Amino acid sequence: MRKLRIVPLLLLALIAMLVFYSCQKETSQDMNQVPEGQQRVRIRLTDGPVNFDAVNVDIQRVEVLVVPDSCRTGRGTDDDDDDDDGDGDCHHDHPGDRDHHSYRCYVWDTLDIRAGVYNLLDLSNGTDTLLASGLTIAGTIKQIRLTLGTNNSVVIDSISYPLQVWNALNRVTINVRGEDIEEITPGDLQLWLDFDAGRSIVKVSHNRFVLKSFLRIWVPSQTAAIKGKVLPFAASPVVSAIANGDTLIAIPEDGGRFKIRGLRGTSAVLLINATAGGYQDTTLTAVPLQRGRETDIGTIQLHN
Repeated sequence: MRKLRIVPLLLLALIAMLVFYSCQKETSQDMNQVPEGQQRVRIRLTDGPVNFDAVNVDIQRVEVLVVPDSCRTGRGTDDDDDDDDGDGDCHHDHPGDRDHHSYRCYVWDTLDIRAGVYNLLDLSNGTDTLLASGLTIAGTIKQIRLTLGTNNSVVIDSISYPLQVWNALNRVTINVRGEDIEEITPGDLQLWLDFDAGRSIVKVSHNRFVLKSFLRIWVPSQTAAIKGKVLPFAASPVVSAIANGDTLIAIPEDGGRFKIRGLRGTSAVLLINATAGGYQDTTLTAVPLQRGRETDIGTIQLHN
């Protein structure tokens, strides 16, 4: 008789598994669906490196300013981008400031983030992480606003120093242009936010550093990348790419590999600065760039 009971038990277990799988599948599909009148926004974080051990930035909140699709007149539409001045166009909000915008109507939506400390140096050489995501009202994204906490620090030669926010201004706003946004699918948007550590850290005295955040937005499909390898690693090389009036930096990882993303223009000058071992610097001119693609320069061998 006991053997006969095994069959219904197995059937019950099988039915439970099917119901669970069905619920999981429906939940997954629901998560991927964007409700009518809304859009999904993802912001990925990357970094322009510096020659420190760590740069720890405390990010507590991420918001986006959206001009709703229902705003068909006045400023703030897709055809009106006069307020955007280009890459790195960000400003620090003063305490008590109102939101002074000439848009006829707009909405600040808060995205979901893992609030806390991010080591920017973990996000170099082609690495990025999902910083924030969530649903907003459907419309045109005009600005991103970051709110920073107080747990910021910089580590140099294994010693940690507090990183004070410049003038105690803990909110940073970045302007967004239409070309700065990648549309994965209709209503599903993605942006890359480059938190440039090299330009953001100001040394004001021997052991005192200030964080004056410098950020820019870029999209892989609209920009180019350069990758390669610099040897020997003992030269402690620093690679700089100059293109379209901007300079982006990479510090090669163990093994000498590096990648610089977010380059604009059709060509770049690549400077390889050897900082140790008496090795000579090297310069490559007219490195071709192609939007949406990577240029592989191969291996660069430095010499004494």
